[in-house]
Amino acid sequence: MQTPSVIVPAPPRPDASPLKGVKHVIAVGSGKGGVGKSTTAVNLAMALAHLGAKVGLLDADIYGPSLPKLMGSREMPKEDLERKKIIPVQVHGVKLMSIGLLGGDVPLVWRGPMASKAVSQFLGDVDWGELDYLLIDLPPGTGDIQLTLAQSARLAGAVVVMTPQGLAKEIATRGLKMFQQLRIPVLGIVENMSEFVCTNCGHVEHIFKSGGGKEVAEKLKLPLLASIPLDASLVEDSDIGIPIVVSRPDSLIAKRYLELAQKMAAELSSVLSGARSESATIVKVEPNTPAKMLKFTWSDGKQSVVTFADLRFYCPCAHCVDEHSGKRTLKREDVKNDVAALKVTTVGNYALSVDWSDGHNTGIYSYDYLRRILIEGIDRARN
Repeated sequence: MQTPSVIVPAPPRPDASPLKGVKHVIAVGSGKGGVGKSTTAVNLAMALAHLGAKVGLLDADIYGPSLPKLMGSREMPKEDLERKKIIPVQVHGVKLMSIGLLGGDVPLVWRGPMASKAVSQFLGDVDWGELDYLLIDLPPGTGDIQLTLAQSARLAGAVVVMTPQGLAKEIATRGLKMFQQLRIPVLGIVENMSEFVCTNCGHVEHIFKSGGGKEVAEKLKLPLLASIPLDASLVEDSDIGIPIVVSRPDSLIAKRYLELAQKMAAELSSVLSGARSESATIVKVEPNTPAKMLKFTWSDGKQSVVTFADLRFYCPCAHCVDEHSGKRTLKREDVKNDVAALKVTTVGNYALSVDWSDGHNTGIYSYDYLRRILIEGIDRARN
């Protein structure tokens, strides 16, 4: 008889955290540009607000900010000089922050670290207040900004946008694996431009083929949250800065975005509650400081014991593992045998975060990853 799982509530953000009032931070990403990621982020935000949630929208695409145009706002954010905080603008009931609201039309020629610092400032220096969701529109691809957010924003999950054609499938899969490598739960896939429906005769044309999103979702065992067709009204409304969920709430496209918002919220709830397979199968973690070990008891009754030194060595963060090759850059001799876990914290209900005595604290150990290396064996995982 299996031991029932224990549901561990998500830990509150520290009192000093600039995002303490934000319940869930969700990234909207894509493996490549031109797939409608920002349009999806905007309308997903509008749909969540329409359903009664308090929503913020952060444009993390420093080099190509598009949210001000899509939201129809050029209002300059105000500054609270006393608290040294930037006040995001309010557009259609959603809080918005973008470098496009600050820099006008001047292109930014910045190196990666500068862009990452700007994103960190948008997290720390903006007064987001109380929010149910902060959606972050990521730049396309995988790079410094994605790593910065993964390490500093405590992402609750990610939504990946793609188009159906073959090349997009390959690139989207790469982006999905990036989130998995960073131990960020992928809540699901949005297939954009899935089809074109003729407004005159109703004929359905699959311009970019069909089924790409479903194929990727099935391959990676992820839900397909929505299929959004091509629609001229969506383009028209985006060009004038009115999200279609606001301008045409009864349209087919708007209803698809509302369904997307509901499904995304349901998947997030599943991740946080432990209902999804990759979330917590762990029942309890018992620190045993004198023995320098952690003991895990799993829901099927199996138990695992791992030394602090081994657990530290198998940290999955980007500092310890090369994000492109997946090869471990941390050497075994770099880990001291007397390293200790000073603090073990649950991240949502899908992972653990460890503060190590050597000062390292950026690793997020998903329960899926822990079970794999501990049940299959540390020695096997090394190969």
